[in-house]
Amino acid sequence: MHIEIPQVMVPSMNATHAEEVEIVQALEAALESGADAAIADAARAFADHVEVHFSREEELMRAHAFPPYPIHKGEHDRMRAIVGELCANCDNDAGRAALLTFVRKDFPAWLAQHVSTLDTVTAQFLSMHGVE
Repeated sequence: MHIEIPQVMVPSMNATHAEEVEIVQALEAALESGADAAIADAARAFADHVEVHFSREEELMRAHAFPPYPIHKGEHDRMRAIVGELCANCDNDAGRAALLTFVRKDFPAWLAQHVSTLDTVTAQFLSMHGVE
């Protein structure tokens, strides 16, 4: 899987997005391998990274009084719920199949769209406030 993620004006956000792509690729490989422990570890790493990623952005938005914060956070919360549910239910074949479809199709499309819209605007705002 190859995920094209647009670059934004805040380098730390770009680094976080690149880390997330690597974690999603590792999860896809674990799901393809079928190894229970590897899948559980990779799913946990993905869910944990999503939480860290979103929490960092939300902290920056709050600290700099980003006006559309509620909209951006709402999208994060929606994706947190999806990732959390899929990762929690990956202990059976149906759950693994759903998670594999998500990491191959749904999440890459969502991430690219999210970065090119909400994150781009957020990064422009944050960069004007000295955030790197």
